[in-house]
Amino acid sequence: MTRLSAFAEANLNNQGFEKLDKDAKARIVLPLRFTPAVGTTLIVIGLIFQSPIWLGSMALVTLSGALFPDAMIIDLLYNFSVRHLVHAPALPSTPRPRQFSYLLSTVLLLASAVSYHYGLSVLGLVLGGLVVAGGTILTTTLWCLGSWWYRMVFRHAAEPNRIPPLYEASN
Repeated sequence: MTRLSAFAEANLNNQGFEKLDKDAKARIVLPLRFTPAVGTTLIVIGLIFQSPIWLGSMALVTLSGALFPDAMIIDLLYNFSVRHLVHAPALPSTPRPRQFSYLLSTVLLLASAVSYHYGLSVLGLVLGGLVVAGGTILTTTLWCLGSWWYRMVFRHAAEPNRIPPLYEASN
């Protein structure tokens, strides 16, 4: 059994996997690295070739993760083939913080593809490079910038009691 560090557990919780018990998290800690590793590699290929079609296609892949928590294209590849080859557990559903991260990646990849299409290769490289940096960090540490942003933006909306009243009635 893989040992789960406190850092890895906190990162998985930040991505929305807090409902899984520690043993379940320990079992999926390596499989959860598959999707960002493959996705990042494919994005790097698109950036090397400066291909708006390739990067636009990768934006569709990330969009599948944002819209369909059980049907992200790379997760499906893993769940229906790779995991059987390596005798690993299936990936769980993608939680909302990670879906939000996919949505951010979709926007950046579309902007990168459009930039390359219009000959703005430096801008395309920077925008796609941001996704590559985030994917590399996610793959190596399980820390997800998009999930962190999700928690920062939506934390207060999910916790209405955290907003103090404008005035308090006194008796």
